[in-house]
Amino acid sequence: MKMTVYFDGAFWAALVEYTDTKGRYKAFRYVFGKEPKDEDILAFIYGDLGKWQSRYAHIDTHIEADSSALSPKKSNPKRMQREINKAKRKPIASTKAQVAMQEIHDSLKKERRSQSRQEREAAKELRYRQKQEKRRQKKKGH
Repeated sequence: MKMTVYFDGAFWAALVEYTDTKGRYKAFRYVFGKEPKDEDILAFIYGDLGKWQSRYAHIDTHIEADSSALSPKKSNPKRMQREINKAKRKPIASTKAQVAMQEIHDSLKKERRSQSRQEREAAKELRYRQKQEKRRQKKKGH
C-alpha cells in the first residue's frame, strides 16, 4: 500500500494505491481540504482508510498490479533516499492510478444510474396504480 499526500492547487488530498486480495490494482483519492496535520493523516489511516477500502472492494478493475511497485523490499538508506527524491520529481497521480480511479468512478456511476432508473420506474408504477384506484373509486360513485 502506498499513500501520497499532495496539494492539487485548491485542496490537500491523498492518493492511496493498493492491491486487493485478488491481486488487482486499486487507487482512490481522499480530499483532506485544508493542509492536514500529522494527527489528521493518522486519524485517516487508523479510522477511515478501512471504510474507504471496503467501499471500493466490490468494484472489479481490470488492471493487474505490479508486485514490485507496491511492495518495496528493504534497501540501503542512500538508495531509498534517491528513490524518494526521484518520486518527488514525478507527477503525483500515475497513469495507472488515474485509469484505476476512472474505472471505479465509471462503475459507481453505472450503479447510481441503474438504481435511480429503478426508483424512477417504481415511482411511475405507484402513480399509475394510484390513478387507476382513483378512477375505480370515481366509477363506484363514492
